[in-house]
Amino acid sequence: MTCLFTTSLHLRRKTVMSNAAKVTVVIPNYNGLKFMEPCFKALEMQICRDFEILVVDNGSGDGSVEWLKEHEIPSIFLETNTGFSGAVNVGIRASKTPYVILLNNDTEPGTVESVRLPPPTSFF
Repeated sequence: MTCLFTTSLHLRRKTVMSNAAKVTVVIPNYNGLKFMEPCFKALEMQICRDFEILVVDNGSGDGSVEWLKEHEIPSIFLETNTGFSGAVNVGIRASKTPYVILLNNDTEPGTVESVRLPPPTSFF
C-alpha cells in the first residue's frame, strides 16, 4: 500500500483521512471514554495515514457519544450493546474501502504498527 496522506490526524476534522483510503479502521466502543484520547493518539503516530476511521458505539452511557460528536469522529451510534461482534459487523458493513482493520479502543501509543497490505487478488 502506498502511503499518500502525510499530514497529521486532527480529531476535529470530519474527513479524517485521505479520499483515496483503502482501509477503514473500525473501532468498537462501549463505555470507553477513558480510552478515546490514547487510542486516537496511537492512530496519530502512524507513518502510513491512508485510512479512514469509523467508531461504532455500542450504546455507551459514559460520555463517549458526546465526546465522539464533539470531536467530529466518524461514528455509528447503536442504541443497545450488541457486543463486540455486533459492533464490528455494523462497522464492516458500513465501510466503503476494500480492507478493514479492527482496532480495540484500549490501544495505546506505540502498540499499533503500520500495516502493509498485499496487492488485491481475485478469489474467483
